[in-house]
Amino acid sequence: AALSALTASIAHEVNQPLAGIITNASTCLRMLAATPSDIDGAKATARRTLRDADRASEVIKRLRGLFAGEPMRKDRVDLNEAVREVLSLAAAELQKGRVVVQTDLNGELPAVFGDRVQLQQVILNLVLNACEAMHAVDYGAHRLAIVTSREDDEAALAVSDTGIGVPADQLDQLFRAFYTTKSHGMGIGLFVSRSIVEAHGGSLVATRNHGAGLTLWVRIPAVN
Repeated sequence: AALSALTASIAHEVNQPLAGIITNASTCLRMLAATPSDIDGAKATARRTLRDADRASEVIKRLRGLFAGEPMRKDRVDLNEAVREVLSLAAAELQKGRVVVQTDLNGELPAVFGDRVQLQQVILNLVLNACEAMHAVDYGAHRLAIVTSREDDEAALAVSDTGIGVPADQLDQLFRAFYTTKSHGMGIGLFVSRSIVEAHGGSLVATRNHGAGLTLWVRIPAVN
């Protein structure tokens, strides 16, 4: 069971940047084949391909460090900056899903102490999960809202969608390994994300919205 969970975790984390590489490479080829060729667009897409390749490399390096017993590479992390970078990484997926993104990032949000790559992986997983939940809805607007705030001595991040949601009695099951509401999901993303957040001394929970969809709440102790 442990080996299955580990294999699924690796597949899940590496698959995201690999999917970005494939999408960007295909886009780049279309831009070059156009008449006239979109050279500037192809260059920008090639840069995104290299960026996703670097992300995949970072995931592998982090997993190798985990197997070798190396401690997390902790430093001060600005969650607002992490959100902006993740939205840039997910721009193509958001555009493909016709997702309207609304952000409310607290300018006085305190930093947290943690592994930047891991925390960005958590945020990216929450954003992509929200996109998939909204993709299953044929009606209404696809809105993704990301809000940061200070909650006592913690930095908080809320990711809300207008997707299909889940029944109230299934909310905590979302974080169980191999539990999924998606037809092609592995049920490992939120399990890994909660593990990462808890390793940073924080919490990750889900709540139902008053309207459609869910909100995922991340809270991590702030750096004084």
